[in-house]
Amino acid sequence: MRALLTGLLVGAAVVAVLALGAWSLVERRAAAALDRRFDIPLETVRVPADSASMAEGERLGWLVGCHSCHGDSLEGKVFVDEPKVLRLVAPNVIDVARGYTDAELERLVRHGVRRDGRGVVAMPAATTYHLSDADVGRLIASLRAAPLVRRELPATELRAFGTMAAALGRIVPDAATIDHLGARLGDRGDTTRTARGEYLVRITCAECHGATLMGSATSPALAKAYGYSSAEFVSLLLDGRARDGRDLGLMRRTSQARFIRFTRDEIEAIYAWLQVMPVRPAAASAAAR
Repeated sequence: MRALLTGLLVGAAVVAVLALGAWSLVERRAAAALDRRFDIPLETVRVPADSASMAEGERLGWLVGCHSCHGDSLEGKVFVDEPKVLRLVAPNVIDVARGYTDAELERLVRHGVRRDGRGVVAMPAATTYHLSDADVGRLIASLRAAPLVRRELPATELRAFGTMAAALGRIVPDAATIDHLGARLGDRGDTTRTARGEYLVRITCAECHGATLMGSATSPALAKAYGYSSAEFVSLLLDGRARDGRDLGLMRRTSQARFIRFTRDEIEAIYAWLQVMPVRPAAASAAAR
């Protein structure tokens, strides 16, 4: 009996050691995936100093979703907290910006890359990549001018299932999903109304509706808007209601927090482009590749 118990204990110890070794490998792979460096050269953009540009940059920050993750004053907040998966904490943007040069902020905004070269997780850089130089400059100007609001924040924490997901490549820095040499819609120089509409869709809608705008797990394809009249589309964009009056939940919350800041001309430009939108927009297809 004593020999049997000894054998069982030894066997359990061996299994435990093997399990610990396997988990250590998972943790190392997860860390390697999330600490990946990206060699993206710095680009210089002109950052304006006038109050109108700063105000426009703040409006743009709301439209592209900076405040949704980082808080109304960009003071940072916990925006994902899933037991056994992960806790993601968006940092205090104004505080972070103080340690970055303008060129480093451009790379962070457009490429999702920190000043040390590491990629950021859950930052929708695939959408903000398309921002024009002028809009990036305005956005940086607004960050430089914004007051610093202090807030105590916990640390981001990768938990068991999140660690496994990262090790398997299911959680990756957003920089890994971008064609960093691809053409940007904001650089085209096309000033037509439909081109303006496509640009606005790319920097505000692709985050939820997917890189090809064909929908995601939480949002439908933008082609759903084909059947909307102009008045119905205004209600969809500003109230988050379907053409039959249904409350669309996530769309309603996004509308109230962000899209109410669209101008009427911008809404008309978006609507105009949606009427001629190809099934797979060229810029979106390139981004997906």
